[in-house]
Amino acid sequence: MIDPLLPLVISTSLALLFFMAARHKLSDNRRFEAQLAAYQLVPESLLRISAKALPWIEMSLVFLLLIPFTRAFAASVAAALLVAYAMAMAVNLNRGRSEIDCGCGDTPQPLSVMLLVRNTVLAAGALLLVVPVIDRSITTIDLVLVALFTAVLAMAYLMVEMLVKNHSLLKNFGLRK
Repeated sequence: MIDPLLPLVISTSLALLFFMAARHKLSDNRRFEAQLAAYQLVPESLLRISAKALPWIEMSLVFLLLIPFTRAFAASVAAALLVAYAMAMAVNLNRGRSEIDCGCGDTPQPLSVMLLVRNTVLAAGALLLVVPVIDRSITTIDLVLVALFTAVLAMAYLMVEMLVKNHSLLKNFGLRK
């Protein structure tokens, strides 16, 4: 059993992550469709519907992760989605196609092993949401801690994303192998 703060921090952080991911895909759905097509995993006949459905699945996770009653289900779907994304990246890395845009955000980012690690860690975090929680009341201090820990996780995520992007840039300029 885990303290109730952990699921609150993780579910809030994942909801924020999926909101940003869905927002990016919904704001320029044609671009996302092209990114999805570049993976060469979705049949042409399903490409448009997949590009339209995925952001709405992600957006629904935003709300489902925040509702205690639906949190375990949403966490399972989130973990499955993150693993599916990682597998799509792994297939293309195995094909030697690291230059395609991962489709993860507003800024183009080539596929890398670090993105696989990131998605694996995020999926593991999502699965923590299915672990039973200790029964105790949540105090105002707890809510402040949730906000602070969520902010720290968001900043750490942004920092790791920047490191991955910088690593890719250095690799593209031949400064790193």
